[in-house]
Amino acid sequence: MKKLKAGLIGFGVVGTGVFQALKKYEDYGVEITRIAVKNIDKNRTIEFSKELLTQNVNEIVEDSEIDLIIELINDPEEAFEIVTQAFQNGKSVVSANKKMVALYLEELFNISKKNNVKFFYEAAVCGSIPIIRTIDQHFQSDKIKSIETIANGTCNFILSKMVDDGQSYDNSLNKAQELGFAESDPYSDVSGEDTRFKLSIMIYHAFGQYIHPENIPMQGITSLDNNIIEYAKKHQLKIKLIGEALLANNKIEAKIEPKLISKKHDFYNIENEYNGVIINSEFSGEQFLKGKGAGSYPTTLAVLSNLKDIRYNLASTRFKNNERFGKSNSLTDKVYFVSGSKEIENSEGFDILEEFSNHKIVKTNFQILNKLKLKDEKFYWAEINKELYDDFTKVESLL
Repeated sequence: MKKLKAGLIGFGVVGTGVFQALKKYEDYGVEITRIAVKNIDKNRTIEFSKELLTQNVNEIVEDSEIDLIIELINDPEEAFEIVTQAFQNGKSVVSANKKMVALYLEELFNISKKNNVKFFYEAAVCGSIPIIRTIDQHFQSDKIKSIETIANGTCNFILSKMVDDGQSYDNSLNKAQELGFAESDPYSDVSGEDTRFKLSIMIYHAFGQYIHPENIPMQGITSLDNNIIEYAKKHQLKIKLIGEALLANNKIEAKIEPKLISKKHDFYNIENEYNGVIINSEFSGEQFLKGKGAGSYPTTLAVLSNLKDIRYNLASTRFKNNERFGKSNSLTDKVYFVSGSKEIENSEGFDILEEFSNHKIVKTNFQILNKLKLKDEKFYWAEINKELYDDFTKVESLL
């Protein structure tokens, strides 16, 4: 079988990993013949011919001898222009750009279909976990009822250090940056935005419904302090930033928020840069997937798997759209640990279950909490499973 010629857009950590893998393992049947970079003169630690480099992306996208594009840059708007141009020139694309995919998903699918090319992006969601492939293929004949995910290795690393090692948020973030798990500007990770992009993509594949990331409410981890750390340690709990989408009354409820979980939860032992996904479906029940969600090799693996899809002319991304669900406007009441605001006493929609000097346990919903967050930046919350909280109160009543 003839080797496919590929153009590589972006030559950072993942780009160099893909380049080295394809050079070492020829059985992938893909050869990178051109690489677009911002700075040709940048020092790079791997061996390659500088003749491969160009600063002009059009030299790759317009090259009739190049069969496919591997897009690995950060800018979503620039990536969108490159990918759509590649489609229009009859080139299939493999991308790792979760922000571009989440923001322009339906448009990208329409353009790729119109031009009869393939579009894969397994590397955009949860690193080495083949979650898109699993949803599209394994669950194609099942009905997914809910998805839970730890989809951001940076947040998970920081929370692990805060709870397990007793480190402050700032120290944990600095350590994550030193190890390369967090960017110099960590906003997208710690705010929950990165998880929101990935959840939006998973929702599209699981339910056939596109929900723009901006329409998924989120609460990050920047305000967490010792109050919740002490509560977690007291009850032997972990804190995890979890993205969740579920079907309720034929509508999709989706949100990103910290949750307090016990040893019974599959996510309890997901630490540091690892990611996890739990899919609950009608026939299969719960399925749990775990894997590294950050770093060169996990993301490289996801890119390579999609290159083989194109190499062997496998079906492009599939998703269910035979059912259309509404988007929920009011999220269900849950039990929450809340701290950082005294306005709760004067606010409607809060059922205070327990009150302490530094925090409260309340029954309310995400929307009400989010409105209070807009008034007070120091206010934060974490969901507690109701059955778990009921167990706490039963035990404490016996003491």
